Amino acid sequence: MRSRTVVVLTCTLLSTSYASPPVSVSLRSSFSAADPLLEALETVSLASPEHLFPLLNHFPLPLKPGTTREAHKAILDLAETHLQSPEQAAVNIGLALHAASPKLAAQEIHKCGREGCEDWVDWYGSVACDADELNRLVEISTTVPGFESQPKVKRLQTDHTPPLQPSLKASRWTAIHYADPMSPAFKSLHGALLSLSPDVEYVLRWARPVIAADGPYLSGYGVALDLKKMDYLAVDDRRDSSSTSHGRSSDSESEEGNEEDLLGCIFEAMSFVDAETEEKAAANVPLTKEEIRDLGLKATSFLSLLSNSRSLQSFNTSCLLEKSPSPLKMLRTLSENFPLYAAPLARKVGVSDSVRDEVHGNWGKAMMGTNMVWVNGRVLEGEVGMFGCVAFLHLLLRTFARERALIRSLVELGLSRGQAIEFVMHPVHSGPVDPPPSKKSNTQVRKGTTLGSAKRFVLDTDTETDLGAETITYDISPKWNDLLDGLVDSSDRSEGGGVIVWWNDIEEDTRYTGWGTDLTQLLRTHPSQLFSPFLRLRINVINAVLALDLSQPRFYPLLASQVDGIISRGFPVRWGLVPVAADDGDGLKMARIVYYIAQKFGRSQLASFFRSLSTAHTQQPLAALAWSAVHGTFNTLGAPDNFADVASGKIPSVEEAIANARRWTRRLGVSGDDGEAFVNGKWYEVGDNFLRDLQTEAVAQMQLLQELVYLEELTGASIPLMSTFFYDLPTTVERRNPYVFSKAPSSVHTRSSSAGSLKMFDLGDLSKRTGWNLLKGAWVTSDTEWTPISMVVIADLDSAEGQTLFQEAVTFISRGDSQSRITFLHNPNASSAGGKVSSLIARIGSTGDLGALSPDVLRRALEVEMEDVAQIFDAEGIQLQSDPQARAAFLTTNRLLAREVGLQPGERAILVNGRLVGPISPASEFVSEDFVTLETYEMKKRVGRVVQALEAVLPDTELDAFAYANIASVASSIIYADQQPDPSEVGLFDSAPKPRTRSYRHLSGSYTKFEFGAQEDALTHLVLLLDPLSEAAQKWSAILEKHEELFPEVYFELYLNPTQHSEIPLKRFYRYSVEPHLQYDNNGHELPVRVTFNGLSADPIYTLSMDVPPSWLVRPREALYDLDNIQPSTLPLDGLHALFSLDYLVVEGHARETNFNSPPRGVQLQLATSSLAANHTPSVVDDTQVVANLGYLQFKARPGTFKLDIREGRGREVYEMASVGSEGWNSPSVKESGEELTVTSFEGLTLYPRLTRKLGMERVDVLGGLEQRSDHSQTIVGGILSKISSFFTSQSETTTQVAKTRPKHADINIFTVASGLLYERFASIMILSVLRNTNSSVKFWFIENFLSPSFLEFIPHMAEEYGFQYELVTYKWPSWLRAQKEKQRIIWAYKILFLDVLFPMDLNKVIFVDADQIVRADLQELVDLDLQGAPYGYTPMGDDNREMEGFRFWKTGYWRDFLGGLPYHISALYVVDLVRFRQMAAGDILRGQYQMLSADPNSLANLDQDLPNNIQKDVPIFSLHEDWLWCETWCSKDRLHRAKTIDLCQNPLTKEPKLSRARQIPEWEEYDNEIAQFARKLAAEGKIHSSVATAGSDVLANVGSAQPAKNSDIGGASDSDDKDPQNRHDEL
Repeated sequence: MRSRTVVVLTCTLLSTSYASPPVSVSLRSSFSAADPLLEALETVSLASPEHLFPLLNHFPLPLKPGTTREAHKAILDLAETHLQSPEQAAVNIGLALHAASPKLAAQEIHKCGREGCEDWVDWYGSVACDADELNRLVEISTTVPGFESQPKVKRLQTDHTPPLQPSLKASRWTAIHYADPMSPAFKSLHGALLSLSPDVEYVLRWARPVIAADGPYLSGYGVALDLKKMDYLAVDDRRDSSSTSHGRSSDSESEEGNEEDLLGCIFEAMSFVDAETEEKAAANVPLTKEEIRDLGLKATSFLSLLSNSRSLQSFNTSCLLEKSPSPLKMLRTLSENFPLYAAPLARKVGVSDSVRDEVHGNWGKAMMGTNMVWVNGRVLEGEVGMFGCVAFLHLLLRTFARERALIRSLVELGLSRGQAIEFVMHPVHSGPVDPPPSKKSNTQVRKGTTLGSAKRFVLDTDTETDLGAETITYDISPKWNDLLDGLVDSSDRSEGGGVIVWWNDIEEDTRYTGWGTDLTQLLRTHPSQLFSPFLRLRINVINAVLALDLSQPRFYPLLASQVDGIISRGFPVRWGLVPVAADDGDGLKMARIVYYIAQKFGRSQLASFFRSLSTAHTQQPLAALAWSAVHGTFNTLGAPDNFADVASGKIPSVEEAIANARRWTRRLGVSGDDGEAFVNGKWYEVGDNFLRDLQTEAVAQMQLLQELVYLEELTGASIPLMSTFFYDLPTTVERRNPYVFSKAPSSVHTRSSSAGSLKMFDLGDLSKRTGWNLLKGAWVTSDTEWTPISMVVIADLDSAEGQTLFQEAVTFISRGDSQSRITFLHNPNASSAGGKVSSLIARIGSTGDLGALSPDVLRRALEVEMEDVAQIFDAEGIQLQSDPQARAAFLTTNRLLAREVGLQPGERAILVNGRLVGPISPASEFVSEDFVTLETYEMKKRVGRVVQALEAVLPDTELDAFAYANIASVASSIIYADQQPDPSEVGLFDSAPKPRTRSYRHLSGSYTKFEFGAQEDALTHLVLLLDPLSEAAQKWSAILEKHEELFPEVYFELYLNPTQHSEIPLKRFYRYSVEPHLQYDNNGHELPVRVTFNGLSADPIYTLSMDVPPSWLVRPREALYDLDNIQPSTLPLDGLHALFSLDYLVVEGHARETNFNSPPRGVQLQLATSSLAANHTPSVVDDTQVVANLGYLQFKARPGTFKLDIREGRGREVYEMASVGSEGWNSPSVKESGEELTVTSFEGLTLYPRLTRKLGMERVDVLGGLEQRSDHSQTIVGGILSKISSFFTSQSETTTQVAKTRPKHADINIFTVASGLLYERFASIMILSVLRNTNSSVKFWFIENFLSPSFLEFIPHMAEEYGFQYELVTYKWPSWLRAQKEKQRIIWAYKILFLDVLFPMDLNKVIFVDADQIVRADLQELVDLDLQGAPYGYTPMGDDNREMEGFRFWKTGYWRDFLGGLPYHISALYVVDLVRFRQMAAGDILRGQYQMLSADPNSLANLDQDLPNNIQKDVPIFSLHEDWLWCETWCSKDRLHRAKTIDLCQNPLTKEPKLSRARQIPEWEEYDNEIAQFARKLAAEGKIHSSVATAGSDVLANVGSAQPAKNSDIGGASDSDDKDPQNRHDEL
C-alpha cells in the first residue's frame, strides 16, 4: 500500500511512456476572402448596426493600412469611442469567427467603367465621381418632368442605409453609393449624400468587398478523436515504414499541454482510495461497474476539491508550487481528455458525504445528468441544438446582444442592472400566480381578486334581489388562472332566453335517464376519461354553444354528423346553436328558418332538417347554399306557414328570437364571418381543430371541478348551480369584446382572429423610432393616484367613429376607481381635412395641458364650440396656448406612431402598455364597459404581475405618481414585447415563447456551484447546469475558460450535475475552437487558427470527426494520413495536420400550400443565380423535390443572391410561387419582395416558401400522373402513403450541382460509400471490376462527406484513364431527424435514408455496390431488371454455409417472428428504381420508421439492413437471385463459380481481416496491382502526392500489426461491447 505521507513528484503524463506526435486540424472557408478593412466595418455593423455610418464619417483614414492587423486595429480604435465593452468584445469575436465574411462574399465586385473613378454614385444609370457631379445630377433631375416616377431602385439585403430621424416624408429618389472608404472621393460623396437626406435615400454598397485570395481560416467548430473499435482490422498497410516514427516527441509544448501536465501531476500526487484499488491498478484490472457508475460524482468532487485552497495543501507537488489549478481549466482538461484520466479519477478520488448529499439533493430538483442554460432566466435548453452542435456560440452572441438591449432599456427607467435582471426573472411573470393587491392600491379589494393564495368566488343564488341572498364561497387555486382567463357568460339569460337552440339536454332528455347526479363520480373517473362516454353524470356541466352563419354549407356536416355523433355516443356535453344573422342576407333567412323549425317542431326535427341539408350539399358537392334544397327540405315538414313568409320575417315569434340573437351576438362580440363557439364561456374558432380544442378545454374544466369535489368545495348542494358554474364566477365577464381577449397560441402558427391576436410593442423602442415621448407626455387621469396602465387611444379624432371611441374613453376614465391614464393620438384618414377635436387635442397635447384637465372638463370642452373652450379652461386655471410649430410636430408624431404599430390612416386602436388592441373595424363597438374589461384583463394578465415584480425589486424607492405610471407602463411593454418571437426568426418548429424562470435557485451549491464575473455590474446572468462528463461539458468548458475575454459584463454560475454511468461516458478526445480575438504574426498577417491534440496515447487507433454548425458542409482538403485510422505511433515527429474546407452552406426549408397549409408534395424547386448569363437564362445552382411531410427541402449554396423558382415540369403547371419565405414563416409575398434570397451568414438560411395552386388545379396531385409499374404497386401505394403521418418524415432534395441542361446519364449508375484509405482502395478495385465486365457506359456517384483528400486527388485521373464518369454528391443530415454519433452508423444511414434526395431528379435508376466488392457480371442486367413494382431489389442473406448457422440472427427471436417467412436481405448490393421510390414516398416511410425505431439506442443494430427489412411489408423488396451476391461467411463454396459479385463479408466467428480475405480472390490481387502501378505512375509524374501510391499485393502480408483500442486506452475501462456477436453488421 502506498504511504499516505505527502510526496513531492514531478509532472509526468499518465498513460504514455513518451509524448506522441501531435494531431492538428484547421478549417478554411472556400469563399472569397474579404477586404480586411471592410470586414472590420461589417463586423462592427453586425454587433452595433447604428454605429457603421458614424465610423464612416472618419474616412478616408490618414494612412492606408498595410496589413490585416493594421486594418483591424484602425477600425477597433475608431469603434472604441462608440462601443461599450460588450460590443467591443463582440466585434473581436466576430473578427475571429470571420462572421461578416459571408456577407461580403455575397456581394459582387463592381466597376465604375470610368477610369480613375474608384468611388462613385449611381444616379439612375448616370455616374457621379465627386460631390459636385452628384449635386448637378440631382439638380437636373428636379427639373425633369416625371422624373419622380422612375422605377424603384431594387434594394439588396447586403445594402446599408444611414439611420434617419423619424419622418412621414418618403424619399423621392434613391442614390446608390458604390463605396471605397479609402478613396479620396469618399468623404465628399458620403457627406453630400447625407446632406441630401431625406429627399434622397442613401444606399451604400461596397465597390470591392472581396479580394483575390483564399478564404479565411475559421473558428467556432469542434474536432473529436474517437477511440475506434477494431473488431475487424480496417487499416491501410501501404504506408512505407520509413514514414513512421516511434518514441519521438516534439520540443514544443502548448499551454494546453501544460494544463494536461498539471492535471496529470495532481493525479500522480494523489493516493489511491484504498489498498485493494491500488492492487487493481497495479494489475491493470479494468474498471468495475461500480467504479464506472460513480465517475460523474467523483469528477464533481474532484473539481470541488480543486476550488478549495486548503484542500490543495494536502498534497504538495512541484506543479502546484508553480501554478495554482483553476477549476475551469481543470474541467476543460478533464472533459476534453477524459480517456486519459478515467482510471485515476475512479481510483484516486473519493466522494465526501457533503458532496454526495448535495448532488443527491439536487437530483430531486433536476434530473441527473441534465444540461440546461439560462440567460437572464430565459431557458435555452432546446434552442438550435444547444448541446447537439457547436452553433450555440452564434446563438450566444445573438442572445447576449438581445439581453443587453433589454436590460439597458430597463436601466434607462431608473433601475440598476441587478434590479433590472431580477425584474425580468421575477417568478410572477412565469405563473401560474395570483398577484396580491399592489401596495399602491387605490381601492378596496374587489370581488374575485386575490385573497392570500386562492380566489374566493361568491355566487349569488338569488339573482332577483340581494335581500336574503345566500352566498357560497369557493377557494380555487391560482394554478387555474389561465383556464379561467377570458371566460364570458355565453348563456342567453341576459336576453331572456330563447336565443340558444339546444341540441340536447343531459338533465332533461330521456336518453340520459340511467345517468346519476353524484358529483363524486368525478373522483372515480380517470382524468383521460373526464370527457368520454365513461363519465355518466346527469348534469349539464359542459355547455358548448356554436354561433354559426348557416348560409355557409360547410357547417352542415358539423351539425348533422359530428355533433349528432358525439351526442349519440354519450359524451357528457350539452350542445347549443345560435344562428348568426350579421346582415340582411342569406344568414338572416336561415336563422329565421332555424328558429321557426325549433319553435314549431322541436329539436329532433331541426336535427333531421340539417341532416337532409348536409346530404344534399355533400352529394353534389355544393360550395354555396342551394335554396332549392332548403325549400324542398322545409316543405317536407308540413309547416303551417309559408316558406317565403318565414324567410322574409313575417312570423313575430321568430323575429323576437332574431332580435334577441342579435343582442346576444353583439354582447359576445360574435362577428359571423367565421364559425365561433363557446365552451362554458371560453371562446374558440370553429375550424379544423375545434373538436380537439373542445376536448382539451372540457377535460381541463372537469379537472378543476374534480379538484373542488375532492376538497369538498362542491357537494350535492352545488348540483343546481353546476350548469352555470363557470358563467357565475366573478372573473367571468358579462360582455365580450373580441379585441380585449388575446388568446396566447400554443404555437406561433396557431390561427387566431385578427381581433384577438396578441401584438406587443416596446414603448421605449417605439418612442425612439417615432419621436413620441411617453415619459413626458400629457395624460388624462381619474381621481386615482396610482395608474400602472397607460392607454393610448388612436383614431381619426374628426371622424364619427373616432369621436365615439374618444367619448367612451373619457367616460371610462371618469370612473373614480380606474387604474389607467389615457392620452389621445390623431390618426387622420388620407382625405381628412381636420376638425375641432383633432385641433383641440393637438393644442393641449403639444403643450402638455392635456394632463392638467380632468375628464369632466375635457368632456365639456368637446361639447362646446372652439371659441368657447378657452372660457372652460380659464375657469380651471388653464390658459390655452397656441404653438403652431409644436402642434404640427405633435400631429406628425401621432401619425408616425400609428404607422409604426401597423395602422393604416384612419384606423382605430388602443395601445395599452405596449399591447396593440385593434385595429378596431368601423362596424365594431368599443364602449366604456369594454375599457373597464380591458383594464381588468390587462391588470390580471400582465400589468399586475409587473407591478408586483417592480415593488419587489424597488422596495424602498419613493416614486411620484407620474414616475410610477411611466415605469410600470414601459416596463410592462418591455417584458412582454420581449416574450414575442422575432417575425423573421419564426419557423416550423417554434412554439409559443416560454416565460423566464429562476428555478435553478432551488439548487444547492455549497460544493457543486462555481461563480465567475461581477454580479452587480453584469448586464447578463448566464447560469449553466452541466454534467461534467458530457459532450456538452467538452464544449462549454472551452467557453467558460475564456469567459472574461469572450463575454465581459456577463456573470456566470455553473452548477455541476453529474449522473450515474453504466459505461465510460466519454470515449473521445475533443477540442473546441473558440478565439476571443484574432492572432497576428510579426508581419501583421493573420495567424491560422489550429486545433491541436497533444499527449495522445500512442497505440490506439482514432477516427477524426468534425463537429460543425448544422449549416456547414465541410470536407477534408489536405491530409497525408488516413483520418479514419489515426495511429500516433505510426506518425512522424511533426505529427499529422489536416486541413478541412467549408465548401457550402445549407439552405433548407419547409414549403407549404397557401390554400390548405399542407406540403406541396412532389413539387421540384431550383435555386438559380440572380444575374443573367449570356444566353439570358439563369444558371441553376441546385435543385430539389418537396416531399410529403414537413415539406422539407435542402439546397447547398455559397454566399450570394439567388432566385428560388419552381422547376419546369408538372410542378410549374400546378403551382406558382407565392412567397420565397426568406424572412420567416410569414414572409412577404413575391409581389412585395420578389423571388430572390441572399445567403449572408455562416448560419445558412431557412426558407418557408408558400406555393399557390393555379386556377383549375385545386385537386391535382403533382405525382399523380407518374406511371404505375404494375397492378401490385397500384394496390399498395394508398396504404403506404397513409402511413406517412409521422411528424418526422419529410425531406426531399437533390444537392448535386446541376446545369440547366444536364448531359445524358450513363447506362449504369453506381453509388458507393467509402471512408478511410482502405475502403477507398477497395472502391478503386471495385470500379475496375465493374468496368472489366461491361461494355455499357458507367457513372459512379460518391458521397463526398466521407472521402479523403487523397482519393479526391486520385479519382479524376482514374476516370480519365479508364473512361468512366463520376460525380460527388453531398447531403447535410436534417436537424429534425434523430442523428447518429458513431461514424460507422452514419455511413450506414447515408446508404438508405436519403436515396430520394442524393441524386438529380432526372436519374431513374441507381445501383449500390459496396466498396469492398468484386464484380464478375455485367451490371447492365440489374439496370434492365423488372422489379415488379417494388422500389428496390436486394439479395437475401446466404443460407447454405452451415457452420455459420448459430450466427443467423434473422432466423431466431424477434426477426423470425417479425419476418413471418419473408427473407432477410443483405445491403451490400441493391438496385433502386428512383422514380418508383419517389412516387411511393418510400424515403418518407424509411425516415419515419427510422425516427421511431432509433429512439431506442438498442434497435437497428445493422441500420442499413434492418431498416428496409423492417418495413418490407409496406415498402416491398424485390428479392434478387442468390447469384447476385456471394460471400464466404454466409454462402456455400459450391456456388462460388456462379457468383456475379463477391463481397468481403465480415466473419463474426473468425474476425479475419478484410485484406487477408481479399487475397483469396484470384482477380483481386490483379486489380490491386494494376491500380497500384497506375498510382505510382501518377505520383512519378507529380500529378498526385506519392504517399497515396498503392502498394502491390505482396505488402498485404503484414496485415494485423496495428492494435485496436483496448482497456488501458480508456483509463482502464472494461470492454463491455459486442456481447452479442450475432448482431454484428455484415458490411462496412
